[in-house]
Amino acid sequence: MSSSAARGDTAGADCGAAFCASVDEALKNGRPDAVSDENLQHVLSAAVRLYAAKSEEPGRELAPFGDRPVNATEAVTAICAFMRAADLNFFDLQMWYRRGERE
Repeated sequence: MSSSAARGDTAGADCGAAFCASVDEALKNGRPDAVSDENLQHVLSAAVRLYAAKSEEPGRELAPFGDRPVNATEAVTAICAFMRAADLNFFDLQMWYRRGERE
């Protein structure tokens, strides 16, 4: 890996950590509007695209939340929004749900 690639990884990690810290602070203070909708949308779409790409690697099962779990309400709220945004219904979801088990 080149030194510029290593610096990019560090910069990305620093930006990710800064975003997570700002989210934690906003939620702790009961002020979710402290993080702009635009920033949230950019980070969320980038994270979902990256997660999907990494999950496509053969034999790889990546836990989506690591050491920062979400509760059931938070998960279902996001899942429903993702489904609406991607124009998916529950039939579509059922077709994809067991996809990993068959591969």
